[in-house]
Amino acid sequence: MDTVQTIPPRRESERCKAITELIESVAKQQEALADILDAEHHKVEKLCDPCCIAANDLICVNRSLERVLAAVTRLELALQLKLDLFHDCLCPEEGCSSCRK
Repeated sequence: MDTVQTIPPRRESERCKAITELIESVAKQQEALADILDAEHHKVEKLCDPCCIAANDLICVNRSLERVLAAVTRLELALQLKLDLFHDCLCPEEGCSSCRK
């Protein structure tokens, strides 16, 4: 007869809660990054009126936008890596015992 070791319900509940909080924090960080991109969009829209901007200013805006996009891309990659840590650790479809309550 094989012995099956089970996780006490309290630890399982804490684990599910921790995973949920991690996923929620990633979602909030992604929302903040989306707000940054939206702000950049509005900045570019205001600054890039073709009749009101010099070529040098347009180049500066482009460089600034490149830096912001590169930073957001790096941060998104970090968030993806954070989520990937728990890819196989999510509750099964039927949920853990604490999720079923």
